[in-house]
Amino acid sequence: MPVDAAPPQGMRRYKVNLPPSASFDMDVARVDADGTKWTGAAAMTWHTDGSNYTASVEAGISLLVTRVNLLVMRSTGTIDDFGIAPATGTQKRARRAETATHFNRDAGTITFSASERSYPLMVGAQDMTTVPFQLGGIGRADVNQFSSDIDMQVGEDKEANIFRFQLVGEEELETKMGKVVTWHLSRPPRPGSYSSRLDVWLAPGLNWYPIQLRNTEASGALTTQTVSKITMTESGK
Repeated sequence: MPVDAAPPQGMRRYKVNLPPSASFDMDVARVDADGTKWTGAAAMTWHTDGSNYTASVEAGISLLVTRVNLLVMRSTGTIDDFGIAPATGTQKRARRAETATHFNRDAGTITFSASERSYPLMVGAQDMTTVPFQLGGIGRADVNQFSSDIDMQVGEDKEANIFRFQLVGEEELETKMGKVVTWHLSRPPRPGSYSSRLDVWLAPGLNWYPIQLRNTEASGALTTQTVSKITMTESGK
């Protein structure tokens, strides 16, 4: 889609100022639907030189003598006038094959390795790895954009849906880095589209980085990832 074309109906164009490159150590806490509790660790990376980017998340839980990866996600692509512009996103969940989501900018479609479906590629589309950093970029550019719901198309696994994030409010989190003031955004479940709730806590005082992520499944199972350490990395500029 040409940059000067009107965004598709129902999609706002946001001002985006993406945060600088960094890597994140995270603590993982999971509570299964039956109340069983697990702990683990995750590593998240965000690297951009202003033109291209890579992002990844690896999250696992610790068993007695080993570690089990719950999720490995990677994303690569470019930076455009709408922020992060993924080219390919991959997901590998425990006991499942890896799936890939392709953002075909020339054809204007989103396609999937695990499905024959194709969706029109909308302006500002993201994958699951990049969503928190795109949200942070929207906050960095103009926090007043959070005064109304944030809509973004997200391609994952076998489909693309519109995620609608709502500002819950300002919250202070206790982390291993100390107390961090955050802005809490939430995407409630949407019947017929996705059954889980996704919560993202962004830290304005720390480049609007995502400090905490939480996924609440339809079953009630809860997985929370909280940053314990941030390491600024070379942005390649």
